[in-house]
Amino acid sequence: MSLLRICTNQEMRSLDKIAETEMGITPRLLMENAGRAATEIILREFPNAGVHSEILVFAGKGNNAGDAFVVARQLLGLGRRVRVFHLIKGSDYKGATAENYLVLSKMKAKLVHVSESQDLEAFFDQARGPFLAIDGIIGTGLKGNLEGHFYEVVELINQYVDKVVSLDIPTGVSGDSGLVQGIAIEAAMTVSFGFPRLGHFLPPGANFRGKLVNVDISLPNRFSKEGDKFLLRARMIAQKIARKYGREDRYAHKNDFGHVLVIGGSPGRTGAISMAALAAMRMGAGLVTVATWKDSMDELMTKLPVEAMTITIPEQDKNFEQYAEQLKMFSAVVIGPGLGTRPEARKSLEWLLKNYQGPMVIDADALNIISEHDLHSLCIHRKAATVLTPHPGEMARLIRKNKDEVVQNPVESLKQCIELTHSVVLLKGAATLLSSPDEVLYLNHFPNSGMATAGSGDVLAGMIGGLLAQGMPGFDAAQAGVYLHSLSGSKAASKLSPRGMIATDIIKNIPLAYRELHKKYDEEEEPRMAQLL
Repeated sequence: MSLLRICTNQEMRSLDKIAETEMGITPRLLMENAGRAATEIILREFPNAGVHSEILVFAGKGNNAGDAFVVARQLLGLGRRVRVFHLIKGSDYKGATAENYLVLSKMKAKLVHVSESQDLEAFFDQARGPFLAIDGIIGTGLKGNLEGHFYEVVELINQYVDKVVSLDIPTGVSGDSGLVQGIAIEAAMTVSFGFPRLGHFLPPGANFRGKLVNVDISLPNRFSKEGDKFLLRARMIAQKIARKYGREDRYAHKNDFGHVLVIGGSPGRTGAISMAALAAMRMGAGLVTVATWKDSMDELMTKLPVEAMTITIPEQDKNFEQYAEQLKMFSAVVIGPGLGTRPEARKSLEWLLKNYQGPMVIDADALNIISEHDLHSLCIHRKAATVLTPHPGEMARLIRKNKDEVVQNPVESLKQCIELTHSVVLLKGAATLLSSPDEVLYLNHFPNSGMATAGSGDVLAGMIGGLLAQGMPGFDAAQAGVYLHSLSGSKAASKLSPRGMIATDIIKNIPLAYRELHKKYDEEEEPRMAQLL
């Protein structure tokens, strides 16, 4: 199975150190491999760079500056016009970075020390572009906000340079959180080395990286499989759904594909439960029943797909015994979309958590009920799969933090929620994170502004519920549901434009997303050498 590992900054530094101490792969060799690979990618993307105008290489501190020096040397060796601006004195560089600086100086390269931003501004005032710039200022070694002339140089690059290629990560973006540290390079392309970082995918920093290409720098192959964070990819999802959970048996019965119960829909909010039900159908569930409040039923019937069945949510204790018998029919439950927070909603959720023996998706209002009434332990004691689908605001309530803390530390927030609930948890967003107890973390990166629309989360809950009903394990269903949700949204955006999308457009494109994913099953794996992400 094709996996792409994602690292924190510290993890990547540790891998580099292990490569050196255990395999003899020196920092000098890693730097050379990174610079050579980056140069190949740069010239593939910008074949005329350095022919009619200079390529401007910006080198700051540490190994990122060393990578930039290697790129400059490679470009010069290929006959390209290059000017190197280094933001600290040449005598202050150490190790492999100093060695590469010395080589450039011996090659009589144009080396310009920028001690004050006015020097660079004067260059831009008299030079003629268009310019391609290489950003090797700080990379993943950033600690704290950019300040002084480093800040000012980034500001000038953004103002005067036409296209920027960042090495490893745009200067100013945190490799661990994606946060922008005061200011950041606005890159057209980023070439990451070894393994991409979390910050390449997490907003707002992900908006600054442009096209992302990850290149191999000759680290041992086992490193790619030893991590605990990976990117969700089409082929791995295709492998999960291609056989056991497909519809290859032409003689199958609807009962072979599961029966989903979708619970929710307060007065004025029945659209949410209707979309969740339709999404479960489109995912291949054989049967779908919608449970709503008695005072919502008439409204719901005007919106519900004609294929769905209905029952009412019990509102009195005497009705729960009958409810228990009905629950035996269902192979998965989705609860929360439009449910509301009336006292009966809490009672119904508590009863389900204690008595329903099948897999369950808990979304929207049901998550808020868990937070408000501290019902986390009821999730812990369930034996069947439990999937929680919070957005950052709901996650903040679940773990008793504020939303800013969740946004700044999404991985830790996810882990804390899993500890509190022992459930499969996915933290929704443009980059969705998901994990479960004793499992690795996956990141789904499929940014699409068209999916920032009312009902998108309800659709996702229904999609995961549809897969659970067909027998897919909880963590697999969460991964496949999230990826197919994004792929369906991408197809809708391509047809309609992101601005014109609504949540039901995602549902309409689920069959097409399935079709595309099935094609991926037999495709050859993408080589690790250089992968466009």
